[in-house]
Amino acid sequence: MSFCMPSMFSQVERFLGPSRMDLRISLDRPHGVYTNKDEISGHVILRNETQVDIATITIRFSGSAASRLDAGRLAETHQLFKTSEQLFPPREFASSFNPRAVTVSPGQHTFPFSFRFPHASECYKAGLTNGNGRQSGSRRAHHLLRRLPPSTGDSTTAEEIKYLLEATVHQDGLIRGTHKANREVYFHCISTMHLPLRGITDKRSIICLPDLPEPISPRSQAPICEIEATLLNGPFLVLGQPVPLGVEITNFPGVSADHNVSLDDFQSMLIETTQVRAKGSTESITRSWIIQTMANLRQPLTLYYDDIAEPVLGVNESLWSQHVVPIFLTPTFETCNVSRSFKLEVRLGIRFGQDHIKIFEFQFPVYIVSLSIPGLEVEKQEPAPDYFESMAYEKGLMKETM
Repeated sequence: MSFCMPSMFSQVERFLGPSRMDLRISLDRPHGVYTNKDEISGHVILRNETQVDIATITIRFSGSAASRLDAGRLAETHQLFKTSEQLFPPREFASSFNPRAVTVSPGQHTFPFSFRFPHASECYKAGLTNGNGRQSGSRRAHHLLRRLPPSTGDSTTAEEIKYLLEATVHQDGLIRGTHKANREVYFHCISTMHLPLRGITDKRSIICLPDLPEPISPRSQAPICEIEATLLNGPFLVLGQPVPLGVEITNFPGVSADHNVSLDDFQSMLIETTQVRAKGSTESITRSWIIQTMANLRQPLTLYYDDIAEPVLGVNESLWSQHVVPIFLTPTFETCNVSRSFKLEVRLGIRFGQDHIKIFEFQFPVYIVSLSIPGLEVEKQEPAPDYFESMAYEKGLMKETM
């Protein structure tokens, strides 16, 4: 780009004929999804048909979490972070310029920029704003130090988390004004934890009904066995990957290779709960996502022996290995005013003998995480961080909606 000291004639010419200015933001990855591992870079492009006097050109990168309740009557906006860069004149050369006298010649001019996403929300550094964007004076707001949440929602939903680039040109001289352009950036957070982790198990004690030559006497003690459902990676489910589930029956009396125990029905479902907080009130929005459902399987359980040579009946995991956690879900997150959590519900119909079917339901609080950009293969996993983020919720007026 070029600039020069303005002449009296050029100033009069610009005063008589207002300049036409076009401002836009171009990204190096215009259709990409950005993650916490990425740098966001691009150019601010200024196109002017006549000479213009420019004071500064800046670009701001910010993230925000908006919450709206009661049809928008209760609203809060928390600033997750904000950072800016002066593109023109460059700060290192600013002392060489008189901003009120820098004239930019007609043409197209580009100004490169780059930002990195912060490792965590910086909401605690700034106050919150009300629905009109004005600063709120509340000192009781509970600000959380958490990783950046993923982009979610829009202006029509109760929750909206967005990341925005905003370029600003301050025009000076005889004609003063401010020109702005903005561009939304889609952010997807990637976990760095290492899988697999230690599994978690839920158990149910049941009365077993093995094939016996005679019915069990009312006075006799009915055999008790246990059915166990285990999440092999602990409470973590990965977007785009199958649910790492193991199902076993232990302490089954008199079990042999010709046993008559089978899996008849199976269903796995995620229950998503979004909590939205604004002005001391809380609303809980729940949605359900079925991962897989199967019926009339008659799938015999497999007999094998554990480490201490005890017989175990297990379900073949290939039954659910072809169904994955939907990639369109957002990972588990929490901000000061919006949080999203999940529960996994597993339903098993076990058939004992020919006619007896017993239904078992297991429910696990889980964290949905992502190891790659949605739709792409999982990247090489990195070591787990040496801390664990617990989920904390503010107390408020709970309103259940479906």
